[in-house]
Order: sequence, then structure tokens, then C-alpha cells
Amino acid sequence: MKNRILFSALLAATIALSLLFTSCGEGKQGKNEVTESADMALNESFPAAKADEAWKSQLTEEQYEIMVKKGTEAPFENEFYNNHEEGIYVSAATGQPLFSSETKFDSGTGWPSFSKPINEDAVIWVKDNSLGMTRDEVIEKETGLHLGHVFDDGPEPTGLRYCINSAALKFIPKDKIEAATSQQEATAYFASGCFWCVEAVYESVKGVKESISGYAGGHTKNPTYEESNTGKTGHAEAVKIIYDPSVVTFSQLVDVYFGSQNPTQVNGQGPDKGSQYRSIIFYQNDAEKKIIDEKKAALAKELDAKIAAEVKPFDKFWEAEGYHQNYERQHPENPYIQNVSIPRLERFQAKFPDLIKDGKH
Repeated sequence: MKNRILFSALLAATIALSLLFTSCGEGKQGKNEVTESADMALNESFPAAKADEAWKSQLTEEQYEIMVKKGTEAPFENEFYNNHEEGIYVSAATGQPLFSSETKFDSGTGWPSFSKPINEDAVIWVKDNSLGMTRDEVIEKETGLHLGHVFDDGPEPTGLRYCINSAALKFIPKDKIEAATSQQEATAYFASGCFWCVEAVYESVKGVKESISGYAGGHTKNPTYEESNTGKTGHAEAVKIIYDPSVVTFSQLVDVYFGSQNPTQVNGQGPDKGSQYRSIIFYQNDAEKKIIDEKKAALAKELDAKIAAEVKPFDKFWEAEGYHQNYERQHPENPYIQNVSIPRLERFQAKFPDLIKDGKH
């Protein structure tokens, strides 16, 4: 997400002329419609939810007590309540941008207070009936982790005060945002037939920085094309996708995957047949697996057919020989490229015109 998105899209915070100095423990009901209470640490509604033990190993002890166990840190004795530096506040668990210094204000409560999130879709409210009162709890939408509470005694134009625990946040100074976000990239791994075809498809997608042909899913080390082509290595021709998640999401890449192949064909795509051409979609964490499983199930229901793609945890990707890289682009005269790769690419692009980079054939 670029600096201009994180800052220029925000409304400037209006400093309250008079506040009701309510603490995080004394809530009023907020204005937004909220969901029902639930065990937010591992609720199926949250794509990046994890088991308690997984969070415990990732977070610090204080972060775990606040975000997973829904604790509240001491007022005036936390890291960011008196921070006046310009920048953004991101989730301590995921790095997701949540709040900006532009909407931070001094509520006098001893906790960081904000009039609105950077992105309304990054957080949601749930009913909290603990402590003998009803409050509106603020949780991270992707994970369900606790951030704090929201109250209706904030400054205009929102009239809201997001009372957030410092331990749930990390701060990125304004002069570091561009560097932090410009380097943002993630990887994904897919197999669905000839890697020349799959590489060309993903190379045409907005936000994809690079698509690399290789081998994955098998049991031999550093396989060659000739070895993989025997079908005895266990590997499938695969691609490694390097992408900018602020431009294209993993969920969209999965849509590209299923939308650019015959999803019911077993051990191959089109004329390419054999286990080395089988469809595999690799996941690197529970959130990715959940996205894949849900989309695969929805597609099976839509087609009323079994989807051939295997869903496997990512282990190792072996980069293919140099002459396989960018093959479709470098060999447009090749009969296979003309009769198989380019028609497959064009069918995909016709389905997803909004995802295609400008100037891509």
C-alpha cells in the first residue's frame, strides 16, 4: 500500500474541544452496526485466524495477553498514548495498517485514541458483555484479534473514539512508510499444466512482479526438466509468483489460478498429460489454506463436479533451467505457444479484464 494511499486518503483529524474522558473500561454503545460476540481467537469468519498456541509462539507475552486473551494494558504506562510523531500504526500481529497519526488525538484517557481507522474494512466491532456492561470491542478483521474498544465520545466528523492498546500496535514513522511499503512483496506457488502457460498468465496480472518456472511437489532434489518429464520425481511443473499484496491479493491470485485452467482435468491441462502436469495449489500458512479450500469448494458446487487440484503445504521450489523462463514471450513463433499457450492466456484475460496489466496481450 503506497504512502499516498495511507495518508492522502485520510480525513484530517479534528481535535476535540471537550471530551468526556471515559476510560477503556467504561464504555458507551457505538454508532455502527456490530456483529455478535464470539471466540475471536479462532473463528472461521477470520481468514488469518490461528490457534492460541500459534499466536503464543509468534507474539510477545504482552501482545499475547492483550490481543488473544483480550487484556487491557495500564493507562499512561504504554508505548504510544503520548506519541505525537507522524506515521501509521499497524497490527502487531500482521503488519496490517490500522490507524494514522492524522486521526490520533489526546483523549486524556491514557491510551492511544483515534477518530477513525485508515481503512474501515480493516477492523470490525463485536459486542463485549464482560465487566458487567455492554461495550463495542474493536478487533482486527483478518485475524479476529483484540485491539481495544470504540466509544461515541470522540471528535467530529466521526464522533468516535477508538481506544486501542499500544501492545496491539506497531508504529511506522512517516519517513519510513515509503521504504517499508515499496519493498512489500509476497510469494505464491501454483501448478496447473505446462509452466510456460501458467507463467504467461500470471505475468499479465497487475501486481505480479515476477513469475518463475520451476518444479515443486515432489521428492527428488534439484530435478531437471528431463527427470521431471518422466513423471517419476513426484514433481509438477510449477510457477513461483512474486507479487505486491497491496495491488493484488492472494485471494485474487487463487481466482486467477482456477479461472485460467480446466479445473476438473486430472493429471494434466489440455494436451499435456501426466503427473508432472497435474494441478497443485500450495499454501504457506493457515490463512492461505482457508482461502484455497473455500474457493475450491465453491467452484465444485458451482460446477457440480470434483475439482482436480491438490491442496498441499509448500515445501520447496526448484527453479527450472534458464531456457524455460519467459518462454512464451521469447518464443511467440513456437507452434505450441501459438496453439496452446496464447489461446489459454487470451481465454483467461477475457474472463478477468480488470486484473490485466496495461499493454499486455
